[in-house]
Amino acid sequence: MVSQKIKQIMKMKKITNIQVAEHLGTSPQALANKFSRETLSAYDLIAILDFLGCQISVEAFPDIIVKFNSNDLKREP
Repeated sequence: MVSQKIKQIMKMKKITNIQVAEHLGTSPQALANKFSRETLSAYDLIAILDFLGCQISVEAFPDIIVKFNSNDLKREP
């Protein structure tokens, strides 16, 4: 469960739902709903983990790792 893992990281870093919701520009209730329903978008996931000082990494091959962070959320002009 992705939401449970994010909540564990939040707990370790002493970051609250309110702080994460403010960072995302949403309400704590809307964030709690996304967590409970497991409906976090890729955008949400990257933004939350970046806020927590973490990254999503994809191991494409043993020697190729692609990392995603908030810079990947910016749209190209």
